[in-house]
Amino acid sequence: MDFSQDELFDACDRLVAGLLERAGTVEPPVDAVRIAGEHLGIPVEVADADDDERPHPAARRTSAGIALAPHMSPEQQHSICARAIARTLLPPLFRKLDIDPAAENKQATAHFVGLLTARLLVPTKQLRSALRTCRFDLIALKKVFATASWEAIAHRLLDLDEPCVIAVVDDGVVASRRGNAQPVTKKLTAAEEACLARVMEQDLPHDERGGGWTVQGWPVPNRPFRRVILRAVPDDL
Repeated sequence: MDFSQDELFDACDRLVAGLLERAGTVEPPVDAVRIAGEHLGIPVEVADADDDERPHPAARRTSAGIALAPHMSPEQQHSICARAIARTLLPPLFRKLDIDPAAENKQATAHFVGLLTARLLVPTKQLRSALRTCRFDLIALKKVFATASWEAIAHRLLDLDEPCVIAVVDDGVVASRRGNAQPVTKKLTAAEEACLARVMEQDLPHDERGGGWTVQGWPVPNRPFRRVILRAVPDDL
């Protein structure tokens, strides 16, 4: 690989910013469904509920466009369309980074698509701007980036310079825990454990400090299980 991670992130940011400017999206939230259908001309249709008897059929990308399933949340619809948009940005990304598309494996390509998708729904420049007023309050950020999921917004905070750890906890079990300053495991710190317990007890946001960490926790609404997102920041910054 002849490019650094910073060069990759910068290339993704520039491509996304250019696309959003051409699509007339100057501020959040990003309407990925509109951009896919109206700006890029990708046919987007919502399938008839009678076409599939499953309670929550998945969306699918067809040769003719994108077929969104019934009962999908707006977040899911925008995520699917953002991923389709991201794939249209792969050729220019490969050219910018002098990557031979034929030499890329599926895992690397999926990684690039993921980076572009995340930046489409939560663009870096708009995120930095929102943080001036929202700080790192996930509830406030969700109001700004309404088309992105809570999890997508939280994980975008890992792409910023400020060291932090983002944990997603489902029914008390750590589903994921990622940091941007050093490798981390799924084991929560004492402060994270205390914050998680209070959020689950009250079903309200909570801040906790202890053991060299400051932790913010938020309950995620509209999930079939109890999901909590934690953001932990080391005090010795």
